[in-house]
Amino acid sequence: MKIGAPFRSILALVASPAIAAGAGGAPPAPHPAPTPAAVSRIELEHSNVPGTDMETRIYLITFAPGTAAPLHHHPVEGIGYIVEGKARSAFGTDAPVTLFAGQGFRDQAMTAHTVFANADARKPLKFLVAYTVRKGTPVMEVP
Repeated sequence: MKIGAPFRSILALVASPAIAAGAGGAPPAPHPAPTPAAVSRIELEHSNVPGTDMETRIYLITFAPGTAAPLHHHPVEGIGYIVEGKARSAFGTDAPVTLFAGQGFRDQAMTAHTVFANADARKPLKFLVAYTVRKGTPVMEVP
């Protein structure tokens, strides 16, 4: 697979010491509401989709050890890549799956994201995820 210059730049940023520094965290708990220290979301890039009111955004998201997202959904489909660590994820009534560093994933649109958590109680989870949405629209909605 050939990787373009923008993606190589993102991977270089992810590997940088400033981004690679992990944060401490609390032990796992069932669906705790993330705190600002537990989850960081950095918008690495965004690009307008010509001739539309849409834009594509790519984020680097870090979950501290043991952190879980609350029940939520995404208004559009997203695609992502686990950079470091491992995640547990499930949509609707599906059983959770474990995703490992080097694996891609798909966020389903308008389906309850019932489980998304850092599956490691000791190491941070870092992943990239991209969405194409209407300008100004959030990429995650909590009921």
